[in-house]
Amino acid sequence: MKMINQSLEPVLRLAVERGLQNYEHIRDGGFLNDIYLFYDEDNQLITLFDDMERELFTLDLNFEHVVSETGDMQQEVRDTAKYVIGEMELVDAFHQEFIAKPFTVSMVDSDFIILEELIFIDDETMKLDGNLMAGWNKELDEFLKNLMN
Repeated sequence: MKMINQSLEPVLRLAVERGLQNYEHIRDGGFLNDIYLFYDEDNQLITLFDDMERELFTLDLNFEHVVSETGDMQQEVRDTAKYVIGEMELVDAFHQEFIAKPFTVSMVDSDFIILEELIFIDDETMKLDGNLMAGWNKELDEFLKNLMN
């Protein structure tokens, strides 16, 4: 069951927007391929990083008075982030001149190990909520089988 936190949704949207704005100001002619979202449960912080692991924006949930609605803030952050990012993609927020395709937004741990890919966007595909590769092995096996026959 998805747990969209109503108090987190608007501030998380603003954080992603500010992170994109900050990247546009700090970029050195490069392009953005990935945004990493890290939730620090101990300090109640959500930090966005670019693909060079430079901090783009930090959201302090204590300052914003965001509280867990279910007792599982980690899951609420993940589900709310998926919702916000999906809504932002619908209005082309990730179609800017400094964003390269393919583009992903992923939840990471403190070592920048990807916990979950929240969205994958390229020129022809957008994948939300799940593993992009899921089901491909079966399709690839069928294709190769048909090709060999």
